[in-house]
Amino acid sequence: MTNINTRVAEPGDVEHIKQLALDNNMFEPEEMGFFDDALAGFFEGTLEDHQWIVATSDDPANHLEAAAYYAPEPFSDRMWNLYFIATDPSRHGTGTGTTLVENIEAKLIEAGSDKARTLIVDTSSLGDYAQAREFYERRGFVEEARLRDFYGPGDHKVTFWKSLTK
Repeated sequence: MTNINTRVAEPGDVEHIKQLALDNNMFEPEEMGFFDDALAGFFEGTLEDHQWIVATSDDPANHLEAAAYYAPEPFSDRMWNLYFIATDPSRHGTGTGTTLVENIEAKLIEAGSDKARTLIVDTSSLGDYAQAREFYERRGFVEEARLRDFYGPGDHKVTFWKSLTK
């Protein structure tokens, strides 16, 4: 069995992170500019508290298995948003995504309740995202809100919420 390790993303990970988003049908190729901007700001240090992490296997190739991006939610009180998480489709169901979520939660809890008290994540209401919604629910997130037609007609934004303070 391959072990999963997490680390801070590095500039050499950018293309693979973008490929994970495409492989999971999360974005169209013309929408990938978001990643260039967010990752550039992260590497340059201009996006305070924004974090990109990756999960790699411990095989000799050190294959990048998953990636996540989280940051403080603007205009909120110690709320963080898991803006992006994607796992190599061949690794779905293996615990790789769970490892990333647990790592993020541990880092935020370690930062203390004066820095982080909740974590949210948004996804689509479409059937293609049922697996993602189930993933969040199994990790203790609860559905907090639905914004109708947010992503388009009939495609609602579903927001999941989790307390980081017990």
